[in-house]
Amino acid sequence: MGLAASQVRLLAMTQRKADVEYQIGMGAMHKMALTREVSDLAREYSSKLQQKQISYYANGKYNKINYQYLMGYGANFAAAWYPDRYPMKDNNAMVLTDYKGQVVLSKAYADAINKVIPKGMSACGKGGTFDKSKIPEILAVLFPSLDAETIMKVKNGGELESSYDAEIIKTLTGESVGEGETKNSEAATKMVQQFIDAYWAIFEAASTNGWTTEYNGEINSNPDYISDALVSGTFHLETIDDYGEYDDCSTLNYFVTNGDISENVTNEHREQVTAWYNEQKAILNEKEQFVDLEMQDLSTELEVIKTQMEAIQTFIDNAIQHTFTWGSNA
Repeated sequence: MGLAASQVRLLAMTQRKADVEYQIGMGAMHKMALTREVSDLAREYSSKLQQKQISYYANGKYNKINYQYLMGYGANFAAAWYPDRYPMKDNNAMVLTDYKGQVVLSKAYADAINKVIPKGMSACGKGGTFDKSKIPEILAVLFPSLDAETIMKVKNGGELESSYDAEIIKTLTGESVGEGETKNSEAATKMVQQFIDAYWAIFEAASTNGWTTEYNGEINSNPDYISDALVSGTFHLETIDDYGEYDDCSTLNYFVTNGDISENVTNEHREQVTAWYNEQKAILNEKEQFVDLEMQDLSTELEVIKTQMEAIQTFIDNAIQHTFTWGSNA
């Protein structure tokens, strides 16, 4: 290889050496970033382990809080009469709201309001206050076997008629009986009164404070959303008075102390968080191993380049020295 060719080769290897050193530097920065991610993950894991969940006690165990328990079963109210499957809350005045004080309503509830009060919902899924006199009509939409007049009659202490037909029995209790069979008015009145007690506070609070459906996507897709939102303060639980107003003492701690709900860290939660942590840590470890291998290959290549450059430089120096020596001998 001639002197000129050696110079070209040395320049090319010098450029490659700079590229490899740059890539090693970037790899070191990437590794530092991954180290920070591992540290952040460990802190998040520790935080999640300590994060309390909101639950309610029913059927001999603690159950994760959900919208149905707090706000009822809407048009499927009959299902709630099976306490082993769908327990009802003890405190009917405990209503779910967001941090703005808007009552959090399901689509079924919003549809019932919109049917009674056309255009009652804005394009973004929110509704303002409305006249409380509309509540019986709204409940009648949710429970079509009853009309607004009957609902008000029972709310004011009146009783239903002495009997009612099999279809209403099925709607009230989910129980299928022979066509035309009846039940006594005392049992029917008690059922309807429970229905009114469970739902009246919800719509009275909505009529006084406004309502929203904007959280329904998260509630429906994430079973932890309501619990997490209550802990973070995005959602509140409010006690409703006879006028639909919120009680100032309605803090999360108030409901925990009162025994309406529980705030604790469950073994199931710990197991889920640990599984999530191990999965995320494995992903980061895999990325770190890839960076380590890449940097190892680059370091090996850099050493080879340096060795070759030294050899080429030695050849060039010797060639130049030989040229000058040859000239002086002449």
